Amino acid sequence: MPSQVLSKTAGEVMSAPPVTVSASETLADAARIMVEKNIGCLPVVNRAGKLAGVITERTFQSELAGYRPSSAIPSEERVLAQLYISGGSRPEASEAWFERARNSLIADAMLADEPIVHEATPLHEVAATMLKARLSHIVVTRNGEPVGVVARHDLLKAFVDA
Repeated sequence: MPSQVLSKTAGEVMSAPPVTVSASETLADAARIMVEKNIGCLPVVNRAGKLAGVITERTFQSELAGYRPSSAIPSEERVLAQLYISGGSRPEASEAWFERARNSLIADAMLADEPIVHEATPLHEVAATMLKARLSHIVVTRNGEPVGVVARHDLLKAFVDA
């Protein structure tokens, strides 16, 4: 059974087509889309439809904590930082911070150097890349354009289905 799963490709298990955003949209736009679609990753595309970066749930955690890139922050520190953001004890300071964050452009918060995989990448390589980079989601591309996203739950589903 494991060999059947690991011989699959990213293209066979990815969620497709991906919901994408442009770098000129706001973080509020990205958050609204992610909540409405119940997704944790938005590929960011340029005018030509090519992948320019990614916004993930971790991006918002990092914004709350005041740090970037999110992948460099251990999860325990992200949670603590979220609980103790500066000015958190003053409601007006927190509201002003959230207003600035909502109006920030995706271009200013997106991660432009996250690992990606191609649709023909074997699933065992996808899993290894995600583990090494500590990713919950990875964008799947074809000719530089996002064609899907593999999330941890997609990997689990592939194992369960096998």
